[in-house]
Order: sequence, then C-alpha cells, then structure tokens
Amino acid sequence: MLKGLWITLAATCALSFVGASQAQISLPSNATVCDAFRILAGSIMQSRQNGESKASLLAIKSGNPDHDKLGAMLINEAYNQPIVESADGQGAAIMAFADKWRATCLKPVSS
Repeated sequence: MLKGLWITLAATCALSFVGASQAQISLPSNATVCDAFRILAGSIMQSRQNGESKASLLAIKSGNPDHDKLGAMLINEAYNQPIVESADGQGAAIMAFADKWRATCLKPVSS
C-alpha cells in the first residue's frame, strides 16, 4: 500500500514541476499535492501505530532519491512518536500527524 502511495506522490510532484504548459497538461494544485502528502504521512503513522517495523517502511523505494529522502524523514519522525494503546488515541495520533504534514506542505516558502 505504501509503495503505491509513494508512486502516486512522486508522480503528482513530478507533474507539478513539469516544464509543459498548462494547455498541454493539467497540473495538480498545491493543495492536491499536499493532500497526497497528508495521505502518505497518515499511512506512515498508521503503520507505526500498528507496530510495523521501521526497517520495512524504509525498504520501500519510489525510484526517486529525493522522494525516498522525504519518505525517510517522515518515517523517522513517525517512529519518534510513541505507539498509543487505545484505538481512539491511535486514530487521533494518525490524524494529527497527517494534518501536521499537510499544514507544513501548504506553508509558503520564505524567500
């Protein structure tokens, strides 16, 4: 599942940086890219809360070294968080992590 999300995020990001004119291709909005990023972050935290090994997630590669570095950063951040015991607590942890990274993605880059 995560490999598919990785590839979707990679493709979405790649399309957003393509040098083609918008008449040639419909580019995703920043919000679309950030929504994909939110889904990826939430999936990583869900894996963390389910007790999956960090090594198994780090072994998933997108084929793009930059995306793999970004994925590793998200994985490391998720695995710095504790596993929550209750199902409600896990859901809240997953949503908070996903929302945090979507908000980070949407922040304008300072010059």
